[in-house]
Amino acid sequence: HDRRLPNPIVLGHELHARFAMADALWEFWIDVGGTFTDTLARAPDGRTRRLKLLSSGVTKGRVTAGSTHDAIVDASRRDDPPNFWAGWQAALVDEDGTTVDTSEVVAFDRIEGRLRLRGLTNSPSPGVSYELRSPLEAPVVAIRYLLGLSLDEPVPPIVLRLGTTRGTNALITRGGARTALATTRGFGDVLEIGYQSRLRLFELTVRKLPPLTSAVIEIDERVTHAGKVLIAPREADVRQQLESLRDAGVESLAICLLHADRHPAHEQLVARLARDVGFAEISASHETAPLPKMVARADTTVVDAYLNPVLRDYVSRLSTSLPGSQVRLLTSAGGLVAANEFRGKDSILSGPAGGVIGFSRAAHAAGFDAAIGFDMGGTSTDVARFDDNLGGRFELEYETQKAGVRLVAPTMAIETVAAGGGSICRFDGVKLVVGPESAGADPGPACYGRGGPLTVTDCNLYLGRIVAERF
Repeated sequence: HDRRLPNPIVLGHELHARFAMADALWEFWIDVGGTFTDTLARAPDGRTRRLKLLSSGVTKGRVTAGSTHDAIVDASRRDDPPNFWAGWQAALVDEDGTTVDTSEVVAFDRIEGRLRLRGLTNSPSPGVSYELRSPLEAPVVAIRYLLGLSLDEPVPPIVLRLGTTRGTNALITRGGARTALATTRGFGDVLEIGYQSRLRLFELTVRKLPPLTSAVIEIDERVTHAGKVLIAPREADVRQQLESLRDAGVESLAICLLHADRHPAHEQLVARLARDVGFAEISASHETAPLPKMVARADTTVVDAYLNPVLRDYVSRLSTSLPGSQVRLLTSAGGLVAANEFRGKDSILSGPAGGVIGFSRAAHAAGFDAAIGFDMGGTSTDVARFDDNLGGRFELEYETQKAGVRLVAPTMAIETVAAGGGSICRFDGVKLVVGPESAGADPGPACYGRGGPLTVTDCNLYLGRIVAERF
């Protein structure tokens, strides 16, 4: 009877209309990994299609007989959509992956597998590697390919559910935004000290991961756990500190003050001043992780600030390329959120969380009450379990550690090891080592022909476990 709630009859009509609209649209489920992007599509008439491509969005091939300076012939292109490659850039690459010549594709004849070009400097020899490139993200390339749309054709409204390791990889490789932490005076080294725990007790040489923050400022403020203000921050001083960060090139700001989970007024003041001096990316702990335990709260807030710019830029490019579409992204807890609500702290297990839901449903369909999921990708390997004896609920962790960083956010209970097909094999001067660094999608393993390093995939190819003719 609450008048603030929507009328259930009106709400029902709205939901019916929304689902009816979804039934008339193409639906896409896409998982963007560190190396490959996998796509499942369902047409309005119920037909399903699948596509696998590199997460770089680049398509690779080899020149065959009949190619000239103004055309590349490749019989493997005959299954591609008509004139799909028009407007793309064709690049010839040598064995080291270096681009030696480029030209624009002006037309594509799928019957002959002929890419007609504006003109290369020289006629390419059969067997030479080439790449087809565009500025589009891999999910958009996949959508356009399955819909048969060339670059000059608009994408119609679709329904997209996306899992991405963009945040995970940025955290593992330390490729996030230039981030600073604003905290209470005296707590500037809170992330460095942490809980003083030693994760690997028997390692003789412990190498700490580099911090996510490039700078720390200490705000002269203090509030007791009961909310009594001992020291009130001076706006002029805080503004000056924030301006110094901005002038130093800091892109994103994490704010974590003592007891702000219960008494956020000082954090709200710092956030307001940060916006005033020009910070567009701000994560405050009372919003990001409103929980006790300052160390975990600070870590989570810094991760959020570190990854948000990367994810917002990525999601913005997707949304711009898919106007009018319903885009939802998978969180670490296995739920879907709107594109504008996707945050760094919830992105760490975005792709693997969907795998947990998928293998549990597959196990049920096969008559099993319990299952273990094992997913070895190009960059990492994920392991998880599902058991009906747990009440049919997914196993969640509410405080966890990923890539050396603590998180207080609901995440699927997944163990991740930085070892996959793209893990780099090397000799460190003392012993043979595999990973944790990965060749990724670009340049990829050495056998991808882009001058990449030796990887697990290359070893499997050499040992005959991969049949090259099947690729």
